[in-house]
Amino acid sequence: MTAFTQTQLKRLMAVHGWSGTVLGLLLYAVVLTGIVVVFAHELEVWSIGGTSHSHPFGPGLDAKVRPFIDKMSKGYQREISINDGIRGELTVFPHANVLNSATGWNEAYGSMFILNADTGELLQRRDGFVYHDTHWYVDSALEHFLVDLHVQLYVPSPWGLILTGVLGLLMISTGISGLILHRHMIRDLFVPERSGQRLVSFRDRHVLAGTWGLIFAFLLGFTGAYFSFSGTVVYPLLLETAFGGDQDKASETLYAPLVMSDPSSARLASLDEMIADSTMRAGAPVNFISIKNYGRRDAVVRIYHPAPSGELVYKQTVYDGTTGAFQYFKPDVGRLPSSGSLINGLMWPLHTGDFAGVLSKAVWVGLGSAMAFVVISGLRLWVRRREDEPLWQRFGRAVTVVGYGLPVAMLMCAYAYFLALGAAADEFWWTPAGFLIGLTPGVVPGFVARDEDSLRRFYRLLLGIGLILLPVVRMATGGLDWATAIAQGQGTVLSVDLTLLLLGAGLVWWARRMHALPTPEPTPAE
Repeated sequence: MTAFTQTQLKRLMAVHGWSGTVLGLLLYAVVLTGIVVVFAHELEVWSIGGTSHSHPFGPGLDAKVRPFIDKMSKGYQREISINDGIRGELTVFPHANVLNSATGWNEAYGSMFILNADTGELLQRRDGFVYHDTHWYVDSALEHFLVDLHVQLYVPSPWGLILTGVLGLLMISTGISGLILHRHMIRDLFVPERSGQRLVSFRDRHVLAGTWGLIFAFLLGFTGAYFSFSGTVVYPLLLETAFGGDQDKASETLYAPLVMSDPSSARLASLDEMIADSTMRAGAPVNFISIKNYGRRDAVVRIYHPAPSGELVYKQTVYDGTTGAFQYFKPDVGRLPSSGSLINGLMWPLHTGDFAGVLSKAVWVGLGSAMAFVVISGLRLWVRRREDEPLWQRFGRAVTVVGYGLPVAMLMCAYAYFLALGAAADEFWWTPAGFLIGLTPGVVPGFVARDEDSLRRFYRLLLGIGLILLPVVRMATGGLDWATAIAQGQGTVLSVDLTLLLLGAGLVWWARRMHALPTPEPTPAE
């Protein structure tokens, strides 16, 4: 590696420290919420009391959905989406893209039918710009809030996405400067902790976690920035420069299969037969169906599948809607396979760890936890070198408050969600309100605690007890008890409850152990 002078290293250290300090607490918030939403699907299932064992895309789907599509006018038969829900419902949404005067964008407008997946019975119907009301299409207010908190820090779009994109770039820059600073990378992977020297040990843990998580930091930073900027910056620029602002033309070119227009009437082929054929070809179950030009000779059916075992990118098959004949496997972007489409398809599994089930997600959570520790420990080390200055002392207290206060507020929003469900209140209002209410026990202790050790001990006890009691509150407000969950095969509900109990018990033990141990004299970390 290229040798650096002392002056260059000092400048690089300043860049590394200040880049992490200026936006470090926001970066920590993104990383911490990301750790939680890696298991977003599992949290969704747990929060609504389990998932249905129905198979919405099984035989008989055609007869269930066709009557609702047929009753719509031709204008709303141009685009039809069919998907399943966590509770086992089947959602059929015939719609057209209509200019929404409130937003200035073309948006989906039509009638959304919620059906019983087993019988095809109509449960609910919703009309209009349905995606403007989360009550209409979101199963869990808790999962929805936590994902939004991670994706855009609950800042209105597009500014929240731009902010998290900048934080993704920050993660990359601190990773690069950290790589240069920690020149003995292989040795740092196995650096031993020097017991009895508290501050030195803390620095060692920072180096160790940062070294092991270096590649992961690049991966998360790049993929996160990609998702944030692709919709807020890249696509609008592409729309204006390449398509003259024509949304429909851009969508047709980038995402739709090429078809020759033929508006003459023709009956759609059997969806059941296309689903069976597509499932066999893709080697994975169906999770979404899109129909274009229903009732016309140029109808096209696209069937989406999650990535089959051993692969990372989901599958999309294209069928001739009139004959039911298989056409080809369509890439995510464009009409022909390309390296760009492959990279685009890899972004989701690489960012979320969603490619090898619970195992890959658990690895992502572990590496994400290491990154959260790197951010907080780096801030604390930066502050300790300046602890004689009153301003930095207050910032050091802020680091502790945010480090523990954020998970306290997140925990409180879960309590608010379950209590709202139990009281038949609006959980979509109370969940974010619970987060804001949770800022009180999350922030106030930082102003009244005598010292850092007692403050951290209080937070760990508060979090530990809160995690232990959360499964109790979930069941008390109408959620599945463990016996029923076992009887119904709802392993996710039981697994999340047990995880919360173990984490809570660990935090309580940590707080009590911290209280029992003597406080050693710190040694400068130089």
